[in-house]
Amino acid sequence: MTDKAGSAATQCGAEMIVRNLVEHGVTHVFGIPVAKVDRLFDALVDSPIETVVTRHEQNAAFIAGGIGRITGKAGVAIATSGPGASNFVTGLATANSEGDQVLAIGGAVKLADRLKLTHQSMDTVALFQPITKYSAEITSPNAVSEVVANAFRFAEQGRPGAAFISTPMDILSMPAYGPVLAGRPLPDAGAAADDAVAEAAALLEKAQRPVILLGLLASRPDVAKAVRGLIARTGVPVIGTYQAAGAVSHDLADRFGGRVGLFRNQPGDQLLHEADVVISIGYNPIEYDPWLWNVDDARRIVHVDVVAAELDTHYVPAV
Repeated sequence: MTDKAGSAATQCGAEMIVRNLVEHGVTHVFGIPVAKVDRLFDALVDSPIETVVTRHEQNAAFIAGGIGRITGKAGVAIATSGPGASNFVTGLATANSEGDQVLAIGGAVKLADRLKLTHQSMDTVALFQPITKYSAEITSPNAVSEVVANAFRFAEQGRPGAAFISTPMDILSMPAYGPVLAGRPLPDAGAAADDAVAEAAALLEKAQRPVILLGLLASRPDVAKAVRGLIARTGVPVIGTYQAAGAVSHDLADRFGGRVGLFRNQPGDQLLHEADVVISIGYNPIEYDPWLWNVDDARRIVHVDVVAAELDTHYVPAV
C-alpha cells in the first residue's frame, strides 16, 4: 500500500495494533481468541509475538501482571468484548494497586452498536476507569499508535499500574495509517530538592531509632541499587512490606529486620513500633495501613517516592 503523509500503512487496525506491540518490545500476549478479537489474533499469527492461550481471561491478566513485575515492561492480555473483558477486572485491579505493569486489550462491538442492547455490548472504558491508570477506546484506526503509546506510558511510568484499551470490532478491520510511536524516551524522575534532602539527612542524624520502610517500588532494580547503597552507608535497620521482597541483598542481611506482618507480631513490626524516624521508600499505604504501624503518630516520616504522599491521619510526612 502507498504511504500517507510519509508514514507506513498497514492493511487494518488489528495489524497496526500488533505492529505497535512488536515495536514496544512485546514478545508474548496472553488471552482467549473469541469473536470480536479474532482479527487481532489473526494478525498475531503473522507476527514474532508468541500467543499464549489461557483458560480464563482473569488468568491472562494475572500472568501479564507477573510479566510486568519481572521485566519492568507491561505484560499484555487480550480478551473479547463484554464478559470477556469484564473478566479482567480482578487482575487489573490487583495490578494497579500492587504496581504491576499491564496492558489489557478488550474487544468491543462495532462503533455503531455501542449504545444498543446488542450481544456483549458493554461500556468497558467506564468499567475500568476506577481501577486503571489509563482507560480509552480506539475510535479511529488512525489513532491506534497514539492510544497504544499512551497506554504503555501510563502503565510503565511513575508508579506502575494497569492500562486498558477497548478495540471496536470494525476498527480492527478498517485500513489504518500512521507511524508507530514507540521508542520515544521517557523523562527521568527528577531528584528531590536540595533543601528537602538536607532536611531528611538532618532528621536521620538526630534520630535515636531510625528505620527504613521499603514498599513495592523499592524492589525495582534501579531503586534497589540505591536502597542498598543507603543501607550500607548509614547502617540504618531496614524492613519491608511483602511487595518489597528482593530489595535487600544478602550482604546486608544483618541490617534486615524482616517483613511486616498482618498481625503486627513480627520483628519488623517491633522495629516500626519503637522507631522515632521512618524513611519510607516506594511505599504505598495500600500495602500496609499506616494506622497499623504509626499507632500514636509519634514517628517523623520521610517520604521517598515518584508521587507525592496521599495524606492520611496516620501518614503525614515531615519531609
